[in-house]
Amino acid sequence: MQVNITFRHLDSSPGLKEYVNKRIAKLEKYFYGPVEAHVILKAEKFRQQAEITLIGDGYKVTGKEETADMYEAIDLVVAKLETQVKKLREKRKNRKRGGAKGLEMASLSPSGEEELPVEVERVYVKPMSVEEALEQMKTAEQDFLIFNNPETASVNVLYRKSNGTYVLILPELS
Repeated sequence: MQVNITFRHLDSSPGLKEYVNKRIAKLEKYFYGPVEAHVILKAEKFRQQAEITLIGDGYKVTGKEETADMYEAIDLVVAKLETQVKKLREKRKNRKRGGAKGLEMASLSPSGEEELPVEVERVYVKPMSVEEALEQMKTAEQDFLIFNNPETASVNVLYRKSNGTYVLILPELS
């Protein structure tokens, strides 16, 4: 990690530099590639201000804190940056999963027995006729397809058996 420290109205001290490097190094674990940190430490009368900008993995995260103690200001701004980076990583993970297509884990416990983990997958149901669904299955070489049939106004499932025949599952309400 490359760290640039700028002191404004404050004398440069090796102890402060070492403390900043130590605290920012903890943030490096949240990034995959190289990270650049720009640190500005200011002193104005009784106020000590720490401003840190992190650049890495396509993120530019900035935090600023002001207290009576410089070490406390550094701790607070690093904590703030850690929260921001965690949120950004979680957003990126969700986006990569496809948002609504992400997998969830649910647990079912039928009548007091031990809980069974069930994987839940949310799927976009595209409206198409049975013929269109069959054609899409053949071209995409899928084993099954869930689609919304506008003729019956219901969700249907089309799947291919091991012998090559196709089965259309139509919901029936009781």
